[in-house]
Amino acid sequence: MIVTYIRSSSYNNYDFCQMQYFLTYVLGWRSNSGKKADMGTMAHKVMEILAGLKKFQQDKPRSKFLVVNDDRCGKIRIHKDKLNTGEFVDELTEQSIAAYAKGSKHKFYRKERAEIRETVETFLTWNDGQFDPRLRNIYYPEPHFDIPIEEEWAKFDFVDASGNTQKGQLAIKGTIDLVTLVTEETIEVVDWKSGRRLDWATGEEKTYNKMKNDPQLLLYFYAMSKMFPDFKYRIMSIFFYKDTEGKPDPVPFSFCFDQSDEERFLNMLKNRVMEIRNNTSPKPVDPTRRDPKCKYLCHFYKNKFEGESDCMCRSVEQSLKEEGMEKVVEKYTAPDFNIGFYEAPG
Repeated sequence: MIVTYIRSSSYNNYDFCQMQYFLTYVLGWRSNSGKKADMGTMAHKVMEILAGLKKFQQDKPRSKFLVVNDDRCGKIRIHKDKLNTGEFVDELTEQSIAAYAKGSKHKFYRKERAEIRETVETFLTWNDGQFDPRLRNIYYPEPHFDIPIEEEWAKFDFVDASGNTQKGQLAIKGTIDLVTLVTEETIEVVDWKSGRRLDWATGEEKTYNKMKNDPQLLLYFYAMSKMFPDFKYRIMSIFFYKDTEGKPDPVPFSFCFDQSDEERFLNMLKNRVMEIRNNTSPKPVDPTRRDPKCKYLCHFYKNKFEGESDCMCRSVEQSLKEEGMEKVVEKYTAPDFNIGFYEAPG
C-alpha cells in the first residue's frame, strides 16, 4: 500500500483493522461518524471556543467584548464578564449541538444533550478547573500541523494526474486540542478525550505505563518539537472522561518527553510505514465478519459499492485475491480522491 501521510487516527486505525485503513486512507472512502463520536465533537467545540475567547482576552486585555469567528458556530461575541459564567457555557453547548446536529444523521435527544453538558462540565471543573482553558495561559488554541519527515526512508515516488513521476515526502498531520504556556521554557499540550479509556485495537485499558508509548502522544510531541522548537520542555496531558465501560471516571495522564523520544518516535513511525508499504493483502478484523466490531460498527460492512452484491470490505478483499493491489486501487478508488500512484513493494 502507498502511504503519503500518517495521522494519529490512521496509525491507530491500522492496528484496529487493516482493511478499514485501506478503504479509508488508500482508496479514499469515508465512513459516517457514530453518535458518540459526534457528541464528543460537540463537547470539544465548546472547549475550543472557550480557549479562543480566553486567547482573545489575553491579546486584547482592554477590550470589553471578546470575539471568536468559528468555522461551525459562526461569530461568537460576548461581554468579557460573561466568559466565566455557567449560563454562557450552557448557551455555547446548545449552540455547538445545534451546529453539528444539522450535518449529522443522528438525532440528539434530551438524554444525549444532558450527557454532552455533563462532559463539558467535567472537563471544566475537574480538580478545581485544572483543565479549564479559561484558567490557563493560552498559547495556541487547536493548532493544525502538516510536517514533512526529513528522513531518507520517508521519500517516495508517485505519478501525478498528468502522468508525470513526482517526488513525495511522508508527512505527519493532525490537530491538537490546546497548547498552553506553563513557564517561559515550558508548554503543555492538553487533549480532552470524551470516549472510553480503551485501546480499540486490543480491547485493553489505557494505563499510564501503556500511554508512555502511545503513538498519538509521541506524534504530538514530535509535532510540537518542530512547531515550537524554542521551548525547552513540553508536557503532554491527556484527560479521559470515561472508564473502559463508558461510565464517567475522569482520569488525566501527563508526560514530559525529551529529545530522546524524537528518535524513538521516528523509529516507531518508520516501522509502521514500512509495514503498511509492504502490505499487499490488508486483513479485516474478522474474516467471517461475525465480530460485533464488523457487524455493528463498520460502515464498510454495512454498505456496498454501486452495482455490487456484497459489502464494500468483502468486495475489495475478494478483488485483491483475484486481481491484485494495482487493479483494486484503479477500480475502487473513491471519485475525486487522489493519493498519488500505488507502486507494489519491491
